[in-house]
Amino acid sequence: MESIIEAIQQLCQQALQLTPDRIEKLPQSGSDRIYFRVYSAANTYIATYNINTRETATFVYFSQHFKKAELPVPAILAVNDTNTIYLQEDLGTESLLNKLEANGHGEYVYQLFQQSLKELARMQVLGHQDLDYNWCLTAKEFGKQAILSDLLYFKYYFLDTLQYPYDKQALIDEFELLSDQLSDSHFNYFMFRDFQSMK
Repeated sequence: MESIIEAIQQLCQQALQLTPDRIEKLPQSGSDRIYFRVYSAANTYIATYNINTRETATFVYFSQHFKKAELPVPAILAVNDTNTIYLQEDLGTESLLNKLEANGHGEYVYQLFQQSLKELARMQVLGHQDLDYNWCLTAKEFGKQAILSDLLYFKYYFLDTLQYPYDKQALIDEFELLSDQLSDSHFNYFMFRDFQSMK
């Protein structure tokens, strides 16, 4: 871990001409990436360490594309020579979930959810324009298998976890019908699927 922190310090000095006051490891998320908050004077930045260099290159490409389209994503500030560490704008510690937990279900939080959904729709429409889908790591198209996979994820991690009673065969039949209908859609937009972690 010490060598990663030293590499982050070097990138900060080389690319941003700053010496961090401190670097704090952030809680692990659902991937192998390791995130850090870099503190320097009154500013903070996010540093990401990722040994998957192809994933880093893809993330940087998508981020730069979305930023150019004036979408609400953090700017990429620097990437190291080995493509294992990148620095980006820090958008802060507040999340939609924090707001919901602090304010409960009310008009204020409802408006925040509406604003978030509006921005997600903008991202899917404007993000599609001139996007090179060859940068995608997995599927370039959100087809029937991907749709079914997401629907089954909902079944396993929501319905089954809550032990909510339901007709399993009817649900699977409904999933099949829905995935057929959605995969036959002729609308082409960018599909941003990992929005549950957006700040």
